[in-house]
Amino acid sequence: MAGWSVRLHSALSRHLPLLLKSRHALNRAAPHLAVGVVALYIATFTALSILKLALLRQGFDMAGNEQTIWNTLHGRPFRTSIFAFMDYDFDDGPVLLQLPLALLYGIHPAPSTLLFLQTVALGLAAWPLYLVGRELLPEPWHALALVLLYLLHPTTQHINLYEFQLRAFLLPFALGSLLFLRWEWWWPYVACLLLMIATKTEAGFTLVAFGLYALLTRRSWHFVLPPLLIGPLWVVLALGVIVPHFSRGDFIRDIYRYGVLGNSIGEVIWNLATNPLRFLHTVMSTPEKLTYVGLLFGIQGFLALLSPTTLLALPVLAMNLIAPNRVQFSLNYQYPALVYPFLLVAAAEGVMVVARGVAHLRKNRATATGTGKEDEEDEEDAPYAHGVANAGMALLVVGALVANVALNNVVLGLLRHHESAARVADARAIIAQVPPGVPLAASSFLAPHLAQREELFFFPGNQSYPRAYLARAEYLVADRHAPGMSQEERELLHDYLHRPDWEIVAQEGDFVLLRRVRYDRGEEGERQHGEEVGT
Repeated sequence: MAGWSVRLHSALSRHLPLLLKSRHALNRAAPHLAVGVVALYIATFTALSILKLALLRQGFDMAGNEQTIWNTLHGRPFRTSIFAFMDYDFDDGPVLLQLPLALLYGIHPAPSTLLFLQTVALGLAAWPLYLVGRELLPEPWHALALVLLYLLHPTTQHINLYEFQLRAFLLPFALGSLLFLRWEWWWPYVACLLLMIATKTEAGFTLVAFGLYALLTRRSWHFVLPPLLIGPLWVVLALGVIVPHFSRGDFIRDIYRYGVLGNSIGEVIWNLATNPLRFLHTVMSTPEKLTYVGLLFGIQGFLALLSPTTLLALPVLAMNLIAPNRVQFSLNYQYPALVYPFLLVAAAEGVMVVARGVAHLRKNRATATGTGKEDEEDEEDAPYAHGVANAGMALLVVGALVANVALNNVVLGLLRHHESAARVADARAIIAQVPPGVPLAASSFLAPHLAQREELFFFPGNQSYPRAYLARAEYLVADRHAPGMSQEERELLHDYLHRPDWEIVAQEGDFVLLRRVRYDRGEEGERQHGEEVGT
């Protein structure tokens, strides 16, 4: 044992100066490396997003969001044709951010522009995170590590490559709000809060958490009151006034659903406050929800539990957990956008809690054994805490790398699952034959290439995108062998291929373009058609 100790001490003596020199160099270069990493991320994931679009792997969310932004650009703000109950893209509240996005989209109106803007938003969110890290952590390279934790996080990359998601734009505004709150810069703080609710109505609940967090961290009332007032006011206005006024039904209740906790947001809030055990039962009885929570906290070693910043993640986390729809409690979708960034910051604070705690224990032990003085500051405490922080941040980066590869890596998924060159060529050929501007029904992976029109409908349809809307289409473009196509969907397409009121215009491999034609339906046919259109 003594021999091992001597050899270890000898090795450390030889290599420690080199390690210290490398760490100092890394600290000096950290800001430049952070900029470089973000730029590399933006370039890489913009290219991957556009490649995924070209390989027919971007789906109907891409098409639906582009259609709304395209309509907005052409003087029809927020108009959509795809959703149940509504003619405006107000499924979960108005997205005012679509107005400036439409102007940027107008520079080059194409789905690739939206994919680029989404990637830029996700990449730039790393910069306020870096600046927060510089405040929280003792060394610049720790802040760089925090940026890597964010860019490597499975949810960051899944949001980026899962079509076009407006929630991607929440991240820079959310982290900017946290940064400016810490700096106590009021105007930028309030501006970021307003941009959050302009992006998604659910951010109103996060604003309430910001107000409580500001109160908990003893900020001025100027930082406490605005989010506590603006957040609830916007939720009530958006979901209680605007959405009902422009809707023919309750999209959130009937499509998203709240599960057992109620049929409206008011009922859910009341039941959460008066019967929290029902909420706990909802979570504890669903293994996937427990896994979701475990992964959210476990990727960062559960260190976020040591920080009050976790409070900011709780409102949307609770919304995810009460939802019965599995995509809303998964790291592979956009719904944790207002959860995991705050947990990353909280984990960094947790590292420092542990580091200071270990240093304090070491000092207490030295005092108890008589090798230190209780009333004197041990000069070795700070370096010792820094050493623990170094180890903690390094381990978190290693954990992030493992999670990135092991938890359904989205880049590897794209490389493994994509269409053949022949099918891509056939799809492009059929897309080129679709007349511009006509009312069109399209299957999921074709729709993103055909969204620039007033009337677009989803084939074969579902609860969110009603099948009855197909009666409004003049053309139908579909894939006979679409990935994940069910037997019911195959039978529906087969029915359209043989219906007398539709004719085949073109066929390219598995892809087919149909056009509606007029024919004499007869009295019974007219009655059935009228019922179909009116559904």
